[in-house]
Amino acid sequence: MLFNGAACDHALAQSRGLHYGDGVFRTMLLWQGAVVDLRRQLDVLERDAAGLGLLSPPRATLEEEIAALCADEELGVIKLILTRRAGGRGYRAADDDCDRLLLRLPVPRYPAACWERGVRCFLSPVRLADQPLLAGIKHLNRLEQVLASRDWPGDAEEGFVCDARGLVVCGTRSNLFRVAGGRLVTPALERCGIRGMMREKILELAERLQMPVHFDDTDATQLRQADEIFVCNSLIGIWPVREFDGAALQAPGPLTQRLMAALDHPRLG
Repeated sequence: MLFNGAACDHALAQSRGLHYGDGVFRTMLLWQGAVVDLRRQLDVLERDAAGLGLLSPPRATLEEEIAALCADEELGVIKLILTRRAGGRGYRAADDDCDRLLLRLPVPRYPAACWERGVRCFLSPVRLADQPLLAGIKHLNRLEQVLASRDWPGDAEEGFVCDARGLVVCGTRSNLFRVAGGRLVTPALERCGIRGMMREKILELAERLQMPVHFDDTDATQLRQADEIFVCNSLIGIWPVREFDGAALQAPGPLTQRLMAALDHPRLG
């Protein structure tokens, strides 16, 4: 086996994650020497692994390896990848065991205005394929997001993508919420999209704050007419949206401000 002309590691070359996207991953923030929401991240990792029929490694093992990778480091992005163990050629898997890959990467930096004044978002022409068996899972096949991340408008910080019906599902790297009639609305993600850790955390937070939440389809017109929009993920926390597809929005709006204050997520400025 050769990689760029040189002999390569057998396990890497045979990885089902490389060949088929057969695996899951989490992207986590290392902040002030600790991984933010580590328990929640591992909960979601185990849920997604189970969705693909993968046996997640013991949690104690993952926690020990993460701690070793983060030792004496204050800031970084931790990416944890689980791939189904190689078991010969072909789509049919031989077993449910996993290999794991753990990386520490530099944190991205964003202008403070992304949190304070909000971001501009556009509607991508790329659509997500419907596959209910994979809906919600952060699996390794991210080609749709790669395509949607090309050719952005120069002043945009995020792009929204639709499903096959033309309904807006999420951002290229974020989950999506809008405010309409005093309640939070977010796509149910039953056909496609990712149920991100930060989305789950915000839903729990909204319940504690007694904010009504509705899971419903959202089209581009409803987004343009929304009282507020925000996007979220594990690195940025919450970004208010101040403009979508040319429509100006209040950012941050009052409900978004309440959630941002309660979340108290680090800002990578």
